[in-house]
Order: sequence, then C-alpha cells, then structure tokens
Amino acid sequence: MTQTALVTGASAGLGLALAEELLKRDFRVIATSRDPSRISLEHPNLIKVALNLDDPDSFARETEGWQQLAGPVSLLINNAGYGQMGPVAELHWKVLQQQLHTNTVAPLALAQALLPQLIETQGTIVNIGSVSAHLTTPFAGSYCASKSALHSLNDALRRELAPFGVKVQCVMAGGIRSDFGKTARQQLDRTFSPQSRYNRIVEYIQERAELSQKNGSPADQVARKILQTALAKPDQPYVKVAAGVHQLYNLSLLPHRLLDRMLSRRFGLSKLQSQ
Repeated sequence: MTQTALVTGASAGLGLALAEELLKRDFRVIATSRDPSRISLEHPNLIKVALNLDDPDSFARETEGWQQLAGPVSLLINNAGYGQMGPVAELHWKVLQQQLHTNTVAPLALAQALLPQLIETQGTIVNIGSVSAHLTTPFAGSYCASKSALHSLNDALRRELAPFGVKVQCVMAGGIRSDFGKTARQQLDRTFSPQSRYNRIVEYIQERAELSQKNGSPADQVARKILQTALAKPDQPYVKVAAGVHQLYNLSLLPHRLLDRMLSRRFGLSKLQSQ
C-alpha cells in the first residue's frame, strides 16, 4: 500500500527537495505551505495544501481533511521554519515569540494533531533541527534557542511515544543551500534598529544572517540522506547532515571561556570591547 507523508515548508529549499524525493520513493505526499501555489512540483501523488502555522487550533480539523484525501499519515516531517537574527539584548519580545512559535511550538502542535494517525500507522516523526541547537552564536540567539527547544521536545516525544510504536527522529543540520540566508537577512533588516548599540558592527550581524549559505550542501543530497535514515533506521535518535555539522558540533564542546573569546573575535564583539 502507498504510504502517506506530510512535509511542512515544502515550497522551497529542503522542504521541496524532501517532497520530491518522497515522490520518487512512491509515497503519497501532502506538501504544505502558507502559499501552496509556490510549490513548483507537479505529480499525481502530490497534494498541495495551505497551512497557517500561526493557527494551531486549526490543525486537528485540517489533519482530518487530509486523511480523507490521502489516508493516514505514516511520516511527518516538520521542516518549516526560519532564522531570526539580531542581538537578543535588543530583540522585541514579540519577534522572539514568533520565532519560538514557528520553529518550536507549531511542530509540536502538528505532531499532536497527527498523533492518532501516526499511532495507527506505527509511523515516524522527523523534526528538522540544527547544529545551532548546540552551538549558540552571537546575533543568532533567537534561532538557536528555537532549535535547542525543538531538540528537547524531540527527545521527550521520542521517549514518550515509544510505547505506542511511533518513532521520533531529529535531524541535526548544518548549512543547506536554500533561501534561508535571504529570509534571515530580510528578517534582520526589518527588525534591526539604526540606533542599536551594535550598529558599528552591523556588517558582522548581516554576515551571520547569511552564513549558512557559504559552502552549503545541495538540498537534494541532504533530503536523500534524511529519508534514507528515516525509512531504514527510524529508531536512530539523531541524524547529522549537511556542511559543517561535525566541525560546528565539535566546536560547541570547547570550554565556554575559550569559545566565548573565539566567537567574540569572529563576530566583531571584541571591536566593541576595545573602544
């Protein structure tokens, strides 16, 4: 029987690559986006649906409709998310709240809404996390916090859902070629104040927003590795993928004082101290 997978954030980048790879593997794919018309794929087994992550109360109703269209979901891939950059000391709480909602709360709410179907199919949840959950860098604290929280929720879900036969896996991703950097820069430009006390090193903040795109791995290659592991080894708790993930994770293990000095120089904070 054809299995059904659901991928959030499927209009571009990794989400689009995951949807395409799943179709190659004969899955029926529910591809979600705030604007499904932006999903460029066309396939008989592809169902494009609108999903507003800001409205978790609608998820239960939406998932019932999807089941009628495509059958019960056996693979949920929580991919949708974005990076809010800028100094957390100056970040408006509503901006931080939105970052945490989109990257952390919404994936959990969607998993909860789909849980009856996942238990029925003895399915798998894959949460797209980040090595940034372990290595918190200056000017990316909001994004890092959202992924750190997602990893913690992933660990709790994995242990709590094991008795019901549902597997839960987290992808610890490095740099992936996508619009992530472009979107992060746009978010930064909207929220960064010209009166910021960090304005003298704004070029470092702008660089951090786009840093993941330097030598990023092709999205299709990353998608293949994610699905190979999710389908063959769903009991594997974490999957490390994409450019720089091992080096950045190892960097996070350095003593805090040493790491603080390194990151202060790398992201221009030492220039403020020297004045």
